[in-house]
Amino acid sequence: MKEIQELLDITAALKERYKSKLDFSLDGRLVGDIGEALVSEMFDLEIYGGNKHKYDGYHRPTGKKVQIKSSMRYNFSYPFDVNLQHFIAVHIEPNGTLEVIYNGPGKYINKFLKDNNRKSYRDIWTTITANHLRKLDNKLKDSERLPAKS
Repeated sequence: MKEIQELLDITAALKERYKSKLDFSLDGRLVGDIGEALVSEMFDLEIYGGNKHKYDGYHRPTGKKVQIKSSMRYNFSYPFDVNLQHFIAVHIEPNGTLEVIYNGPGKYINKFLKDNNRKSYRDIWTTITANHLRKLDNKLKDSERLPAKS
């Protein structure tokens, strides 16, 4: 099918553009890789590549380590009982634009999850909704957010 070949060609071009740090594989990692690519460009992040790190990359201007989660739905996973240095959650709209749901320290999310006795999956990760993340994001000071590139 022509459309499938076009999709494979597009993912191959994206992999080349990001120097193989992101796979853009069609087996379930595609949304995450698209989110990492878009967020890295929006916030001037260097992506580590692979799936070996607790963090996906770091903010070039400040050196802050960043975990990125993206979804085309409205649920996000957060590592169980971890105060990530920085966490960015984005919703990818069907037209490819991003809605930044949360952009701040992970300690506030971890505290919310603990305070609300949220269950984890095998002590690996916990699910949090976009609405909860938005409420936490609204409480952040601007100095706690990574600035978008101008």
